[in-house]
Amino acid sequence: MSSAERVSTERELAATFGERLRALRVARGLTQRDLAGEGLSSSYLSRLESGQRMPTPKVVEQLAARLGVAAESFAGLGNGSRPSGGVFLAGAARVFDHLLAGRISEALDVLDTIRHDVREPQARWLCEYAAASCASRLGRTQDVADRLATIEPMYRGLPTSARTLTSTLQTLAARELGRNREAVEFGQRAVAESDALIGTDDFPADQAALLRVKARTTLAAVFGVSGRLTEAVDIAQEAVHITAAFAEVCGAEDKRLADELLVVSHWMLAVALTRTGDLDTSAKHFELALQPDEESIGAELWCRVRVGYVGIFLEYDVVAEQAEALLNQVTETRRSAGGQLDAQVLILRAELALRANDPPGALHSAQAALDSGVLGTGDRIRTLMTVVKVSTDMGLEERRLSALDELLQHLDTADPEEVRPALLKEVAALSVRTLRNHHGRS
Repeated sequence: MSSAERVSTERELAATFGERLRALRVARGLTQRDLAGEGLSSSYLSRLESGQRMPTPKVVEQLAARLGVAAESFAGLGNGSRPSGGVFLAGAARVFDHLLAGRISEALDVLDTIRHDVREPQARWLCEYAAASCASRLGRTQDVADRLATIEPMYRGLPTSARTLTSTLQTLAARELGRNREAVEFGQRAVAESDALIGTDDFPADQAALLRVKARTTLAAVFGVSGRLTEAVDIAQEAVHITAAFAEVCGAEDKRLADELLVVSHWMLAVALTRTGDLDTSAKHFELALQPDEESIGAELWCRVRVGYVGIFLEYDVVAEQAEALLNQVTETRRSAGGQLDAQVLILRAELALRANDPPGALHSAQAALDSGVLGTGDRIRTLMTVVKVSTDMGLEERRLSALDELLQHLDTADPEEVRPALLKEVAALSVRTLRNHHGRS
């Protein structure tokens, strides 16, 4: 855009804001002097209305409060008008504030307010990708897939790094929806796109390594659940080799990233090896993933790898000796943060309690996970199944019926794409079992 075009656009945006400001002021029977106040003079308001000045985000919020309207709609974010750069940045700042405070749903609401009015391709992609990431954190997997599909038409104008990130998140979403063939296609595309970043002059080598490892570990997970175990091990080993090569050349300033890549790559290789039945080798890679301390890789990843370690061994009916201790470490570190990771810990505690023949403990943990309100569709259904099993075994008939009713309602209202056929078979088997137990006691 030329300087003349940029000035013309800014004047157009300002005039649009000025027209809204004047219309609202007149509709409320106010003069410019009436609306003026602390920090806002009547002469400044006159320049805003005439389009001679652009409002700052703070001014937008001040005027919106005085006029009794929502700042977003007042700034033109809710009526199809394009927002000013200042208003867009203010919205982005609110998104970051919500994310830092763990308010994922609120961050998504703000993103949905501003993303449709952004026209510049890379800024639009960032909004769409951030919104999809928030939806993923909230367990709304179908929503993630739908949002990412809107990015596809933008691909031609996006840098390779943006395409890599999008394809990687699409891989995760497709895997969660049980669309494994599609997930493999997305994953292979992400790997190819990430490899195209090698040696790119305008892209840092450390970030290229990060995206290459992330794409491969995500694809390894898809190969694993698809039963393509040899390919899962191979691609995970590639991630380990990329990590090792990066660690050899990185400087002290990249030590944290090297540690993070070490954790993720060895973690995914350990999972792949576990699925092949090579538990001894997988345990060695898990130990490598567990080595870095919390400070060197951050609390989130440090906790996630511990939850993953316990989860994979329980999935394959192997009780890791340190399972309870690892979950206690996570709980102590997060101190009841209340996110999805904490809900995952509760689900695993319920499973451990079942194995320890502690039905009350299992029921308590499972119910706490349900009460968290952050479980995705699959996790919520499985947790309800645990409640049904335990309440049946404990003879809690009323609790059994309410949990079974909630389970069936959830299946009835869930998006079909989010409920895998194998899960439906488990629910059917569970329903038959609980009916037999009920008739047996009757």
